[in-house]
Amino acid sequence: MNSIKLFATALTVSSFMFVSCDDGSKKASDIKEDISEKIETTIDNMEKEGEEVMEEVKTRTYKMKDGTSIAYDIDSKGIVGFDDWNDYTIVNYELADMRKSKNFTIAERINNMNYRIANLGNTIPAWLKTEEVMEDVADVQKEYKELIDDKDASEEEMKENLEEVSEKFDDLKEELDETVKEYTKIHKEAIEEFNEEIKKGKINAAIEEYNEEIKKLDKMIEKK
Repeated sequence: MNSIKLFATALTVSSFMFVSCDDGSKKASDIKEDISEKIETTIDNMEKEGEEVMEEVKTRTYKMKDGTSIAYDIDSKGIVGFDDWNDYTIVNYELADMRKSKNFTIAERINNMNYRIANLGNTIPAWLKTEEVMEDVADVQKEYKELIDDKDASEEEMKENLEEVSEKFDDLKEELDETVKEYTKIHKEAIEEFNEEIKKGKINAAIEEYNEEIKKLDKMIEKK
């Protein structure tokens, strides 16, 4: 933000120098207004570009223990989408987009998420179904139901209720981040144990060590 302000100051000086060389046909008040508009436009554009940089999405893939692969998209705020969980991906996009929207004409979009949010618990991949994740899914669904059930809510009240849904969804994102990290950590440790035994020439021991470590993944799901 400091760099934006510095640029705006430079723009003010350069703009003033430019209009000083004018033929004097413009009034001082008009010149000042033109400069202000240029500065505001420049700052807005730079801030938008800054947001786009911060929200750069990266795709990560990981091979699971059964040989299949998982893929998910992540930005600076957490996981934004899964290849095999479209309902989560779409709800995340809609909530993020509505949060940024200045025009609060989103009642229809809120209602259109009904099917997606209701299905979050049904379409979630099995390996993500930890007790904590499923609790957060239920919390999102509860807040959303309260939002759409309040038919008499004003625009301001609807905005506040939508923010409650978004906050619960942020909790879900945070829990998903932790689940994915734990999953990859366990799998990495299992591979390391396997490789250590292989180096010793103990193939059977390597398989046993791997299977023992990988059981921790199953326990993550069994807690639900």
